Amino acid sequence: MSDKAERLGRLLAIRRLSEELDRRSLQLALASVAEVEDALTRQATAIEEASAEGRSALAEGDRDGWLMADAQSEVAGWNRGRLGGLLEARSEEVAPAMEKFLESRREHEQVKLLIDAAEQAAKGEEDHRAQAAADDWFLSKRTRQAG
Repeated sequence: MSDKAERLGRLLAIRRLSEELDRRSLQLALASVAEVEDALTRQATAIEEASAEGRSALAEGDRDGWLMADAQSEVAGWNRGRLGGLLEARSEEVAPAMEKFLESRREHEQVKLLIDAAEQAAKGEEDHRAQAAADDWFLSKRTRQAG
């Protein structure tokens, strides 16, 4: 393998590794957003359940049950408020991670294209040398036969 091919191979390995690291960073950013969205959904469900329990407790005349349900609903509401800010912060991390991944993906593909072009050029040069050798052999054979 030529020195140039070895360098391109190493560059490709580095670009592949860089792309994989950026892919994982993007996946982590997306997973953290999904985690907060899931927590928001759980808090919304908790609010709905607490409201239903509160209505049921009121209908039964259970003041303590109603107070407990109201407190649960209020805590879930506070949690949703804090999670909303967290969701916004984590969502802001996704776009830069996506851009970085796409950039490293593009660079990886460019190196692959460069390697493919170098291989094609080497093969073309090899084919040209083989054809030149065949032409020389044929010409020398004709020259010997003519002489």
